[in-house]
Amino acid sequence: MKNIAIIWWSDWFWKWLANYINKNFLNNVSITITWRNIEKLEKAALEIWCNYSNDNKKTIKNADIIIFAVPIWIMEDTIKNNIIYAKENSIILDVTSIKDGPSKAMFENAPKNSLVIPTHPMFWPYVSTIAWQIFVLTPKQKDKKDSRYLFLKKYLEKNDAKVIETTAIEHDKMMAVVQWLTHFDMFVLWETIKRLNLDIAKSMNFVSPIYKIMISSVARYLNQNPKLYSDIQIHNKEILEVHKVFMSVTNDFNNFVKEKDEDNFIDTIKSTANYFWENTKEWQEYTDKIIYLIWKQIEKAHEKVWETIKIENIYNNEVITWKLDEFKDNLMIINDNKYNLNTWEIE
Repeated sequence: MKNIAIIWWSDWFWKWLANYINKNFLNNVSITITWRNIEKLEKAALEIWCNYSNDNKKTIKNADIIIFAVPIWIMEDTIKNNIIYAKENSIILDVTSIKDGPSKAMFENAPKNSLVIPTHPMFWPYVSTIAWQIFVLTPKQKDKKDSRYLFLKKYLEKNDAKVIETTAIEHDKMMAVVQWLTHFDMFVLWETIKRLNLDIAKSMNFVSPIYKIMISSVARYLNQNPKLYSDIQIHNKEILEVHKVFMSVTNDFNNFVKEKDEDNFIDTIKSTANYFWENTKEWQEYTDKIIYLIWKQIEKAHEKVWETIKIENIYNNEVITWKLDEFKDNLMIINDNKYNLNTWEIE
């Protein structure tokens, strides 16, 4: 029986992690979660069938595997202040979306013969399986041959997860573009719409499917914890260079418009298209598929009015089978109850 300690102070991932471990390794592990808020901690532990403690030192001393799952801004200090209590030969992980600082904190302070696996699970905790989800691992080169590390890697791959091995620096540089630039762009976009006093609900009457997908993507981030995104921007030292280039490009396009410089506007877009030409068709097909699936559901809803249908909630898998009385404005009316097609799928 392996004792696992999850040092918790982050709502979004640790609960999914504990549930997944319990579901797949129930007879082989005992999980203890820790947090300073004992009332919230007890409630969470009962919900996911875990032990709980507000004593990090005692919990870590008894653990074979330690997982740090606290927010970015406190992660390095939490590791440094607690990793000293880990026993030799323990396995130590974090699940932070920034890797350089937390990795150094673990590597420099971990006890003798322990295995450190800095980890970034790149998905939201709404999935029920790790299949097709991305796990970025940034271990030391020598640890890639450790049998414990190979067990983790092979387990993930066997269950169809995508494993990316890299360095902490390369991870942070890549994330500064593919993840954090995207966040920055989206928040600037939404704030611009707000300052323009645009009636966003009214604007949806004028939208193309791509505009709706874009707006929905921005809204997805607005509904999350803003502290997470400020931490992502502020604590990744690679991001400022990305911001610098972003501002420069924004200024270029602003000048093209102000000066009515159509040639440079068009040439810049053509140059960008040429740069990405090998991938643009694939990316367009990806969005085409999203639009296709959305409209197939709408068509099906129209066709099934007055028929018995089966719908499933995409969040909790609740299933309802009953007659569809009416479909209007993306809402399915069943027994006077409204079911939004955004959250319910017609089977």
